[in-house]
Parts: sequence; structure tokens; C-alpha cells
Amino acid sequence: MNDAAHPQPQLTVIVPMRNAQGYVADTLRSIVSEPGLALEVVVINDGSTDGSAAEVAGVDDPRIRVIDGPQRGIAAAVNAGLAAARGTVVIRCDADDLLVPGRIAAQQALLKQWPDAVAVCGGYETIDARGRPIAVLPTGDTPADISDELRQGETRTHLGTFAIRRAALEALGGARDYFVGTEDIDLQLRLGCLGPVRYVPGSIYRYRLHDASSTHTQPSPQREFLTQQARDFVRQRVATGTDDLERGVAQAPPADRPQDRAMSAREQACSMQIGRAWRLRRDGHRLAGITSMTRVLLRHPMRSTVWKQWICMLAKTPLPGTGW
Repeated sequence: MNDAAHPQPQLTVIVPMRNAQGYVADTLRSIVSEPGLALEVVVINDGSTDGSAAEVAGVDDPRIRVIDGPQRGIAAAVNAGLAAARGTVVIRCDADDLLVPGRIAAQQALLKQWPDAVAVCGGYETIDARGRPIAVLPTGDTPADISDELRQGETRTHLGTFAIRRAALEALGGARDYFVGTEDIDLQLRLGCLGPVRYVPGSIYRYRLHDASSTHTQPSPQREFLTQQARDFVRQRVATGTDDLERGVAQAPPADRPQDRAMSAREQACSMQIGRAWRLRRDGHRLAGITSMTRVLLRHPMRSTVWKQWICMLAKTPLPGTGW
């Protein structure tokens, strides 16, 4: 390989992949679309049994390389990618999501601007299985150091929006496989314990909702338990310097039960759209809020909850306990 033609990458995008046929080619194109960047893309093929590998091979870009994953879950796959990374900055992009054009160069500039920051991050939006927009999430309109939020167990955005210094990830030991399906939340929170994490507003990541994703196949009680554990553990770290998982006394996650079910992609999209309508209404845009809620109702006319939300919006009173 000619080192002049392929300089040492400044940034590595890690793409854990398992059965992402139909999505991963678009994912990779969204990453390599920015010209003139010294980057590499490490795809971790974690036991795919569909046509994902062929799709990756069809994206002709010398910056993309594929490694075999350990097939021990998403955290282990991410750690395999981290071990293979050569860049000093790391971004994780799931194999069914998309990066917004211009995002990589912008975040590289921010990390140069803030040499003390262990990571920079931004906002994100959701898309459906066909790539159509669902909602832009309310992650904040002003720049902020969100380290204190993270140390308090609060997350405002998706790990896919983060550009992280590789040294920080290595100091943390990477992702932790205890957090099945929620390792991204745990990693965000622990980053806040290392140093400044800077948030800059603007949507830079497109998170795809579809029923084959891990979010929509993992039973909700298990996901909720592990999310709360991540929040509790970071507070322990702030107070004592360690947490129950490192001490070897963490409670085992609840076992799957036949009656447990995951939230479907359609249900999650509906919830996000309802939240967007209420935010419009709460920010003083009454007509826009009602119009947005009416669109949700037209998409989900058989859901009684949506009818109740629509009636409550007309009455200017959100349903109790919804947070809207």
C-alpha cells in the first residue's frame, strides 16, 4: 500500500454489523461521502448470515476494511473495532444508521478547538426503515459542556453523534458487555467522568427505527433495567470512584419472560411524533402542534392513545404521566 496515497487516518468510524442487508451500503456511503478526509472505516462483521458482507464489498472505497467480530454481542464487536482502530478519534455508526454530510470534518475542527474535551457530540433525528424522516429529537438549542449531566446519569443524545478521542475510550476499557443493548448509554455516562464532553446543537446522525434492530427485539423490562443500572453506576463512580460492576457485585439483569415484549418501531415512532407535537404546543406554536398531532392521528387512526392525545391537545392539557 502506498502510504502517500493512503495517509495514517486521523479518525476511525467503527461500524458493528450483523445482518444489516438493505441498510449497510447506504450507511457506508454516508460515511465516506465527505472528500479529503484522512479517515478509515472499520466494519466488524459479527457473524452476518445474510447478504451484508456482499453489500460492504460493493462499496468501492479503499478506506473501508472488514474484520471478523467475536460474536459475543454488540459490546464485544465495538471493542474489536476499537482494537483495530488506527485513528486518534473514533466515531461509532451502527450499520443501519446514517451520518449527516459534513459532520466528520466539523467535529474534527471542534476537537482541535477544544483540546481538553474528551468528546464532542450533537443532535440526532429518526428515520424509518425506508429512510423517511420521523422526528428530530429535542437535544438542546445551545452549545454546552454536558459532563455534569452525564455524571448525574442524564443523557441527552445518541452515542452515534459522539466523536471521541481514542485515548479516552481505551482509558475506559471500551464498552461493557454486561449492558446488553444499552452499552452505548453506559459508555456515554462514563465518558463524563473523564473530562469535558462538549455538545453542539444541530442534527448530525440519522437513527433508523425498524423492527429488526436490537432496540426492537430486546424485551422492554430488560432494557429498562439495564438503562437504570447505567445511571446508578455512574453516580456510584462519581461518589466512590468505582461501581458495582467493577466490584463484581452487580445484580444480574432480569431473565426474559414469555409475556415480555419489545416496543415496536412503529410504537416508538408514534411516541416520538406525539412528543414533537406537544413540544410545538408548549413552545407557543398552538396551530403547528395541533396540525402535527393530527398527522400522527392520521398515521395511527386505530390507536386509542393517539385519539386521547389529540383531544387533550385541543383542550390544552397533556395526558398525566407522559412528560409532555
